[in-house]
Amino acid sequence: MYLHKIKKIPWILGYNAFFFMLIFILLDLIFGEILLYNYIVSVNLKDHKFTYTPAKFHEETYQSVVNKWQAREDIFKNSDQENYRDPFQ
Repeated sequence: MYLHKIKKIPWILGYNAFFFMLIFILLDLIFGEILLYNYIVSVNLKDHKFTYTPAKFHEETYQSVVNKWQAREDIFKNSDQENYRDPFQ
């Protein structure tokens, strides 16, 4: 008996496809509005207290990075410049 009712579901969906699509579109719009409200509107309505802390420039860290780059560049410049024969000729 239940198997007979389950087999009717695709036929009912196909017969009333337009109305089911309208219902699904309406549900999608409602879900989208809920997400819009939760993540955009309600966040903008709340009072946020931001503390402004200016970014600090760390000179030591910058100099260590520059020194490492310079060391790598020196290694590449001082590497052997051998001309190897092309294996594809």
